[in-house]
Amino acid sequence: MDRYLIKTNCSECYARSKCFIQRTKNAEEFYNSQKTHISYKKGETIIKEGTHVTDILYVIDGLVKVYIEGPDKNIIIKLLIPDDFIGLTSLFGDDTYYFSATALKETQVCSIDREGIKDLITKCCDFSRELSNWYCKNYNIMLTKCLNLGLRQLNGKLANTLLYLNREEFKAIDIFSYISRKDLAELSGMSMESVVRILSEFNDEKIIELKGKKIEIKNLERLKIINQKG
Repeated sequence: MDRYLIKTNCSECYARSKCFIQRTKNAEEFYNSQKTHISYKKGETIIKEGTHVTDILYVIDGLVKVYIEGPDKNIIIKLLIPDDFIGLTSLFGDDTYYFSATALKETQVCSIDREGIKDLITKCCDFSRELSNWYCKNYNIMLTKCLNLGLRQLNGKLANTLLYLNREEFKAIDIFSYISRKDLAELSGMSMESVVRILSEFNDEKIIELKGKKIEIKNLERLKIINQKG
């Protein structure tokens, strides 16, 4: 049990040196408040759509997919890596999750009381700035996702997803080791059959190289053009 649920505080946390809170000042009260580290295995549900938000979750280690569940298929909104949050929209709004989240690999999160986050926002300018930066970055990702789902043709949708997965933060964790063809389809708003077909076309055109489950981009500029043309 201790492996999956550990009570701690920031002062005793092994991950403090790489955590966002390390970059803030005047937060001793927050450091000392009790938090819970929770571990999830690959494939385990972290958040279920429609449930009540009690705490804010901060990703310490691992990889998480955030998605909206549909009657026939899901849409993956984004992928979360260490230093990302789950549930921040509940701080000053509705306290219901409108999405689900699942671990794509072994993942550890820190569960933080919502009121503690609110208090830190009020008292600590450094933390408010960090949070604002995170929010702006993620808002832009959401706008791009809307554009991808609504306006692009199939080739452009998949090109956009491959460019998203080619970001530096994903390269560092060998992202395609954890992403299935079904995940690619749900990231792109496409059927899995269409994803497999277009991947094969991109491979034939030497835009990418398929190595089993892994995908290596060989012609980045060509992929960008396909993305831009939609």
